[in-house]
Amino acid sequence: MRNDILKNRQHDPRIRYRGENASRLDNLTDAVFGIAITLLIFNLANPNSFADLLTFTKTLPAFLISISFIVLIWNEHLTFSEIYTLNDTRLTILNTLFIALVIFYVYPLRFLTLFLTNFFFDTDIEVNIEGHQVPYLMIYYGFVAFALYFVLYLFYQRVAKMKTELQFNTFEEFHTKSQKSRLLIMFSVPLLSIILTLVVNEFSFIWASVVGGVTYFLYTPLIVLWHKKHEKQSKAFDGV
Repeated sequence: MRNDILKNRQHDPRIRYRGENASRLDNLTDAVFGIAITLLIFNLANPNSFADLLTFTKTLPAFLISISFIVLIWNEHLTFSEIYTLNDTRLTILNTLFIALVIFYVYPLRFLTLFLTNFFFDTDIEVNIEGHQVPYLMIYYGFVAFALYFVLYLFYQRVAKMKTELQFNTFEEFHTKSQKSRLLIMFSVPLLSIILTLVVNEFSFIWASVVGGVTYFLYTPLIVLWHKKHEKQSKAFDGV
């Protein structure tokens, strides 16, 4: 499936794509993502009455959000391996850590999205958590999100040191550096959320929960700014 997707993706002519044919490690990673989605599906409640069916239907937003996050992380890995490949011992080690975190990510993600479904839709989905525990849920989720994006950052950090071996052109050097900047944003936001949640929780668990969640809205302006800067700088390489 990965090979079919790669054939239909738009490619930047300034980049040499070294991993257009999926390796066994790529296939293993795809299989782990498939397992992660399967775990989300089997974690759904089995409706045995019409009331249960209505409750089950209300879990759809949580399920879609969970799937979206999983696919987002998968696409990060797909894009990286398509350009650089994973043919390196240190990258293999990082990839092993990455797929372990993906499986570990499923349940906090599912729990958080079900909790938010209960909160916004006033459902009676069984999610056992007390108010003072919500900040720790935010910290738990934030830690896993931070770890995933930090490992992806280390992927780019590794290939940046392999630029001679991989024969980077000037645009590929810029692209790698730019992606490192983007992933710095991606792992810094959940880290900031963790820190703010811990600090505010000393005074109020309610405000700690709110602040921990609202912090993620920083992604929008930060990524927009990054994108504008990236597009502006990449135009300098047109025709190179």
